[in-house]
Amino acid sequence: MDSSTDIRITNTFLANNLLTVSLSDGRIVIYPCRQMRWLITASVEDQQQFEIESDGYGVWWTTLDDGIALHHILSPIPAAPVLESVA
Repeated sequence: MDSSTDIRITNTFLANNLLTVSLSDGRIVIYPCRQMRWLITASVEDQQQFEIESDGYGVWWTTLDDGIALHHILSPIPAAPVLESVA
């Protein structure tokens, strides 16, 4: 990767099922955690026990033994399905 595309995670926090990620190019990305059922069903304590991977390309939750890669955070998320009411 050349330096112009070598974007890494520099900081992150999780609140209200939203993962906020600061990137090395100055952008801040807010990622809805609804796609990570393993995370939104975890205890608040387990949700807060995460770390940025040493290469800056992902976030890892040690106690949950799972994580998310930066390329997934930067990919578009499909809209949640709309439930139709039955009349």
